[in-house]
Amino acid sequence: MQNDYKIVSELGKISLNIGFISLGCAKNRVDTEIMMGILKKGGHKIVAEPGKADLVIINTCGFIREAKEEAINSIIDMGRLKKSEQLHYLIATGCLAQRYGQELLDEMPELDGIVGISSFTDINLALDKVVSGERVCMVSPPAEIFFEQGPRVLTTPPGLAYLKIAEGCNNRCSYCAIPNIRGALRSRTLIDIEKEARFLIKSGIKELVIIAQDLGNYGSDLSTGDNLPELINQINRIEGDFWIRLMYVHPIRIDDRIIQAINNNDKVVPYIDLPIQHANSRILKSMNRKHDKEYLWSVLEKLRQNIKDLVLRTTIMVGYPGETDEEFAELVDFVQQAQFDWLGTFKYIAEEGTAAARLENQISESIATARYQHLLKVQAAITRKKNIARIGTEQNILISSRAGKNLYLGRGYFQAPEVDGVTLIKSDQTLKPGEFCQVRLSAIRRCDMIGEFTDEHCQ
Repeated sequence: MQNDYKIVSELGKISLNIGFISLGCAKNRVDTEIMMGILKKGGHKIVAEPGKADLVIINTCGFIREAKEEAINSIIDMGRLKKSEQLHYLIATGCLAQRYGQELLDEMPELDGIVGISSFTDINLALDKVVSGERVCMVSPPAEIFFEQGPRVLTTPPGLAYLKIAEGCNNRCSYCAIPNIRGALRSRTLIDIEKEARFLIKSGIKELVIIAQDLGNYGSDLSTGDNLPELINQINRIEGDFWIRLMYVHPIRIDDRIIQAINNNDKVVPYIDLPIQHANSRILKSMNRKHDKEYLWSVLEKLRQNIKDLVLRTTIMVGYPGETDEEFAELVDFVQQAQFDWLGTFKYIAEEGTAAARLENQISESIATARYQHLLKVQAAITRKKNIARIGTEQNILISSRAGKNLYLGRGYFQAPEVDGVTLIKSDQTLKPGEFCQVRLSAIRRCDMIGEFTDEHCQ
């Protein structure tokens, strides 16, 4: 079979066309980009279409049932390509691979290899073993220090990059399997983060999205004293015209220092992803969220009083064990009063190894689905009202792509990538993806904004 491939004479190794399917969160995407960088350096070619690949790597998510099903279906689909001999090798990495390891390899003959979250930087070694005919399972316990870094092949739209500052989590929410899969919090040093941020900005990045399981807990495991406010201050000092966006801040971490860092640094957009999960105090206690409903109100009030033009996103879980009709109604009332700009919701699923999975009074799928649909409907009306209020304003929009002859796609500071709406820009002039442009917002379309280019040039 090696004769089918280009031989890299200097290394004496085969060079493969490698395709990737990256599932799940943005943190997983960063791991995918690092693997791409490692393989590209190893002499392999990254291809966009699995049908043109010799080997496909599926970076899986294993957080909730739907994510597991998506990963399994992707493996099955790629297995069909192998049967048709369009594809020769298939490797699974990521959370599902870490969680089930050898069991996944045994039950899915389509797979040639399993690589866990602590081994993905050894992807070249896994590839070599697979090509030599070995079925490999490279899974070990989560690392104790942050190692998930390295040169990346960016897969995000022009101008955008995610910057991962920590891995793992210490919060131990009762419903969440992430600490069991990804391990305890391990923060990246501020020196390393700033170095990568400078490289990305120098490379033309206009928006750095700072990500971790819980940004507010960054640095608490380090002896250096690094913390989120200081990180924000340091990145803001980098020369250039770019945005800093904060995603995933646990409400319990919000304090005056974080608020001041947002206010005092002009490159930090006034946008916070604040996952509250629920609003009933009894359920919040059962979830081990370490605060109650009154605390949530105090945080929202403090944020809105102190941060001008603040945009808030949240995440909410419905159908948690024992959630009564009254408690769900209390949650809906909270959402209606809180008026989040954006809201994502998901149905509780009992995850093995979590405290919540052992609770009695598990909610039926039908009830959870009805509550899920109702909450989405409530939030849709709120988001629509928020977007209508933006009509007539001029916004700095980061152009993502061209959608037609005189039509472009982009995002304002009030729209986080992949999870919020987008802005459609009408322009008779050519706009450059990856650059900022002034746009006057004129209409809405579902969750998206529509606007017109108002400046003679991009910034």
